Order: sequence, then C-alpha cells, then structure tokens
Amino acid sequence: MIVNDTPYDVWSVVSTYLPSRDVEKLCGVSRQLRPVGLDARFREVKFSRHDSKMKRLCEMLGRDEVAIRVRRLTIEPWLVQPRTKTYVSKSENLWNRVNTFFNPKYMEEEAQKRVEKRINKDIRRVTGAVKRLENIHDYQILYDERSTSYHRQLVGAFLSPALEAFGSKLISLTIKVPFEFLQHLSYVRLPQLRSFNIYLCTGDASMEQVQYSLDGFFVFIHNLRDLEHLGISATSSSRDLDLSYFSNRWGVFPRLKSFALSIPFNGGLLSSPEDFYRHVMEPHARTLEKLKLSTTHSGPSRYKLPPDCHLWIRRILKSSFDAEFPRLREVELALRPLKAELTDLHTFLGRRAPILEKLTLTDRALNDAELVELFQALCPSEEYHTGQNTVLGSLKIKVAVLSPQLLLLVAQKFPRLKSLCLTFADVAGDAQNSKQTGFDPQLKLVSSLYLGIFHCCSTLLTTHKELFEQALQRPYTVLVLDTWCLRNLDLANSSPTYPWVYALKQIFLRNFPSTLNVGELPLPTN
Repeated sequence: MIVNDTPYDVWSVVSTYLPSRDVEKLCGVSRQLRPVGLDARFREVKFSRHDSKMKRLCEMLGRDEVAIRVRRLTIEPWLVQPRTKTYVSKSENLWNRVNTFFNPKYMEEEAQKRVEKRINKDIRRVTGAVKRLENIHDYQILYDERSTSYHRQLVGAFLSPALEAFGSKLISLTIKVPFEFLQHLSYVRLPQLRSFNIYLCTGDASMEQVQYSLDGFFVFIHNLRDLEHLGISATSSSRDLDLSYFSNRWGVFPRLKSFALSIPFNGGLLSSPEDFYRHVMEPHARTLEKLKLSTTHSGPSRYKLPPDCHLWIRRILKSSFDAEFPRLREVELALRPLKAELTDLHTFLGRRAPILEKLTLTDRALNDAELVELFQALCPSEEYHTGQNTVLGSLKIKVAVLSPQLLLLVAQKFPRLKSLCLTFADVAGDAQNSKQTGFDPQLKLVSSLYLGIFHCCSTLLTTHKELFEQALQRPYTVLVLDTWCLRNLDLANSSPTYPWVYALKQIFLRNFPSTLNVGELPLPTN
C-alpha cells in the first residue's frame, strides 16, 4: 500500500491500534503521516511545573499545525521557587550587606520579587500559548490541596481568563481550586459544556465564608442548561463543609444523564442524605443513565457526628426505593461501612436489575454467602423466571476468595456477561497448608480451574460448597461454559503478583473462544 494513496482518516484509525510512542514518531517518517504523529503527540497537553520542557512546549504550541491538534488541556498550578544565583560579585555582595543593615528583610523581599517576576513570566508564556488552542474540548485545572502554599496568581489566571479564551467549544470541564476562586465563574459562559466535575476544597473556612463565595459559583451552574454529567466531590480537608446546606441550589438539568458524588466515607460532609437526594438526584430520576456514589479517606472531625452519618450511601439508596429510574443502565457504589448489612443494596439492585447493564461495587470484599445473595438480588424471580440475568453485560466486584466455583456461578447467573473484573485477596485453598507443603495456592487455583471447570472434576475446593452445588453439576458446567458470552476477564490481586496469572490465562484461552481477553489489573492505589 502506498502512503500517498491512503486517506488520513484510514491512518488515523490504524494509529489507535498502535503504541502511542510509536505513533508519535510518525511525525518524521513522511509528510503524509505527519498529521497522525502530531495528533498522537499533542492531543493531550499538560502544564504542571516550571522547567525547560514547559518553555519548549509553549513554543511548539505557537505553531498553527500543532495548536489545532490539542483536544485536552490539563493545568496543575505549580510552585515557583526563587532562582538562586551561583555567583555574586564583590560589589553586589557589599550592596546587599548595606541594604540588609537598613532593612533586615531586604534579602527576603528581593527573593519574593524574583518569584513574582517568574510567576508573571509563566503566566504570560502559558496564557499566550493557551489562547491559540481553538479546539479544546476537555479542560482540567487541578490544584493540589495537600500543598501548604500556592500562588494565587497562577490559579486565578488559569481559571476564568482561560475559560473565556476557549470556552465556546468546551465540552468537558473539571475544576479543583480553592473555593474562593469559584465566585469569579459567575460571568463565564460555556454554551457547549456537557460534562462538569467540581471539587469543593474549603479547607478550614467556615460555612459563612463558603456560602458567600459560592453564590457566584451557583450562578455559573444555573447557566449550564445542556449539562449531561455532573460530578460533585469533596475531601476530608474541607473541615466545616456541609453539602446538604446547598442541596436546593444546584438546580435542574433537563438532559442530565450521569451523576457522581464522592465524599469521605464517614459522611461528615453530608448531614442530610435524604435532602440531598430529594433536591439533587430525584428531579433527574427519569433521565439518569449512570449513577456513581464513591468514598474517599476520612480525616478527624471537629464535631461529634450523628451515629448514622456513616450510612449516607445506604440512606440515599433507601430514599430512592419509591422512585423510578427508567433509563438507569450503569451503577457504581462504594460498599461502606465495610461490615454493614446489605439488605438496602439488594433491594435497590433488585428494582433496577431489569435494565441494569453495568455494575461496579468497590471498597468491600464480599464472601461466598454475600455473593450468592447479591446474585440473587440481581436475578429477581418476577423478572427472570429462569434465575438468570440476561441484561447485565459488565460486572466489577471485590471478592474475598477467588475460586472456580465463583466463576461457574457467575457464568450460570449472567450468561450474557461480556466483561468481568475481579479484585481478590486470596485464592481457593488453605494457605497455611500450602506453606507447610511448599505448594503455591495460586497454582492450586489454576489446577482447580482446569480440573473443576473444564474437566468437571467433582472434588472442588471451597469452604461454602453447598452455596455452589447447582453450578457444579456436570450438565450445568458444560452448558454454562459453552453458552457464556464472556469476552474480557480482568484479575487484580491485592497481594504481591505471582506468575500464576499467565498459567490461568492460558487455560482460559484454550477452553474459551479466541476472542476472550484475559488480563491482570494493576494494584489498587488506595
């Protein structure tokens, strides 16, 4: 095939199947492939530190052929350090001593002037490059709330002024800045915005201060009439923040399809989950297609929390029992607290099971008994007379023990499942006995999978064998695996990685259709 005769659109599609680093090298291969290489290299641009690379990047963005390629821009306001001189002349040293004699803070003031000069220079350089980016669709400004200091000039310059520069075509926006900057958004107009994620970082500020500063922010929110995704996040560093106080100020978005809420797991930032559901979630029940309730780590609270405050996710789910979500297709929930009973979760999932296509449960590892109850809730008898859920296509959960019986049960209950992600801490078998005998339990699982699943061995290892008896019958085993639609299996072990995953992958590839993809997920970050 001759490069000159191949349309750009074809090369663009082909490049998606190649490693990014290899595609970036196409810039120097030929003139016809140069646009493909530029797209791969400059599709996503990030500014996060003051160095020579940032200077070169700004210079390259000054070229029209590069600027039009940028689709996603991420700015993480950086900390500028004063430049120290490697050599000071005798006359300059004498001058510094004389000025320090009359002004003890002279050297500090001079260092601060140098910092201000570098900050202004960075602002001019970056904003000059950003103004040339006419095709930005996704913008993220992410301030590090863990940092004890930051430069207000950088945050202010890269928020409202930057949005005014390319906001007319912006589709997705993520903001994580100190709360006092949010009031400057009141005059910003983003007519094409469809996705908005906001991180509320209030620190030690009181609710009175937060309320005053967020007035302008809610003016900005109410102007986003075509919003399809809204994500609200708050972390434990926001000591006095109460999201319930602003429950009735978020407004209604007629086209909202996705909603996400993330707060510390103790629920201290949401005093009334019921009010939050009634004002924020319930008005969008008929349009929501995706719901995500997740948690972050929790810090010490200044005040004594109500006894049921940590049950905020359960209280939201319970408030939604009587509401209809006719379009809800995807649900992601954090199972907090870790030892709480799951009745409300089962009730919620049972009512959404007929249309639910993707389910993700995080934070908590489920044992065999809890897994059986969960699968039964997802297969309500009034909707699925055969006991099989034929709608669910993706399942991501954490399990206490990975066993062949679990995989068989999943195959039996969800025959149309296409993607399965399992995070586990242990595998079937006695780890203590394995240490004594020198036999790796991971290899024991591989052997059990091969014998128990594919050769229908009757001797299977599990501590809850009675829970899986139906899935272990010989006719069921053959039928379930022959008709299972699984195409992607991801495994993540919370313990150190072993080479047994490769052996497990080979077993699946030999006994499942060739289209099955088996991979190992990276270890969780938290």
